[in-house]
Amino acid sequence: MAHAKNTPAKKNAFVYSDFDDAKHRILKTIPLGPFYGLLTGASGTGKTTLLREVAASLDRHRFQVHYLAQSHASSAGLGRFLAETLHLTPRRSHTETLRAVAQALRALPFRILLFVDEAHMLPDEALQEVRLLAESELDSPPLFTVFFSGLPELKGRLEVPALFPLKRRISLYLSLSGLKKDELTPFLLSRLGEAQAGRIGPEVLSAIFERARGIPAMVESLSKRCLEEIPEGEPLGMDAISEALESWDPQ
Repeated sequence: MAHAKNTPAKKNAFVYSDFDDAKHRILKTIPLGPFYGLLTGASGTGKTTLLREVAASLDRHRFQVHYLAQSHASSAGLGRFLAETLHLTPRRSHTETLRAVAQALRALPFRILLFVDEAHMLPDEALQEVRLLAESELDSPPLFTVFFSGLPELKGRLEVPALFPLKRRISLYLSLSGLKKDELTPFLLSRLGEAQAGRIGPEVLSAIFERARGIPAMVESLSKRCLEEIPEGEPLGMDAISEALESWDPQ
């Protein structure tokens, strides 16, 4: 098990339109009953922050959120994670552990939500195992909600025949594409403050937006890089920061 914890690390979020819409739709869907959801977006668009915001908005007496982020987990590892979450001692076999997990889930007085972050890094068998865990009873609906989050490539992976049973069960598809141009200035004001954000003129703002593809984390990083190129207090011009724009590596 590479990495697992109950909630993502907290980070202040700037609520841009894609982010706000995705949060609204998730919170609207959760009370309707267990479902499968998929959230995709480039690195830096705020997927993990969105999961944290959703978790913080839920009634803890009705819902219990478990957050799982791991790179190369085995399917058995996912079963053990849920067993540990429910304070169950793993059984002798994986099948027996899954059966015990299902029994414990049915007895809970609240609903379980499993947020699987970085899901694009999970092997196919682990993605399949999540579905089998949630649907261990053939004559009943899923035992808990499963929400996958990952890079855009995750959506394409679900097209393979082995994962088609999972794909056809996903009822909520969401994506974060990043900031819109009219959101750029308020975003930088929230992250850099009025004094620093005010140094960045419209032409430079447009160049930063295009170079960072509107991705919030990249916009912030590139803006700070450009500001560092100019003495404190001076406005930014295209000539002064053109080299910084060209040499900037988002990796």
